[in-house]
Amino acid sequence: MAAALAVAAALGGVAVPGADAVPVERVRAAAACTTPAGPFSPATTTIPAIGRSVSVTRVRRTPSGAVGTPPVTQRGKWLMGLDPQIRPGEGKGTVIMAAHTWPDNSALGNALLRRLAVGDRLVLANGNGSATACYQVTKRKKYGATRVPRKKAFRWWGPEQLVIVVCSGKRLGPGRWTHRTIWYATPVSGGAVTG
Repeated sequence: MAAALAVAAALGGVAVPGADAVPVERVRAAAACTTPAGPFSPATTTIPAIGRSVSVTRVRRTPSGAVGTPPVTQRGKWLMGLDPQIRPGEGKGTVIMAAHTWPDNSALGNALLRRLAVGDRLVLANGNGSATACYQVTKRKKYGATRVPRKKAFRWWGPEQLVIVVCSGKRLGPGRWTHRTIWYATPVSGGAVTG
């Protein structure tokens, strides 16, 4: 929480409670993007496109090897899940993040579907704000739920990329949707992230 407030302060944000009373920050100003000195575990993700910073939680893979998600709770609907296999700042592979989409349109995934577009930037920061990584969205793609190109989206080789995965399309039942929307983003330094 202290890191989220530090990032919000650095970005000129004001703390506002979310619909579920989980503290999130409004983002209104710019922050310089720098390259991290090495891998780190992020505690927050600042997403100017939706005007908020959200907490990051580490998620486990499912028994079948699929990327995990944050808890299905009021708090969990505004958490960004992080697969721990590749961390920001590693310089290679895919940093994988996931967020929930709720049928009432009240979750982080819904906000991303409405607002996050190619060209937008995101900032991941550690708990005390001493390490940050900035990414710029280069592609947004909707895939059938069983047609996600795993080798492209979840690769462990090649230049570092960030992907964010959310359920989309038609809801078939709890946790079951017809599609997945994925944002691909590349590391950036220089310039600023603005909200």
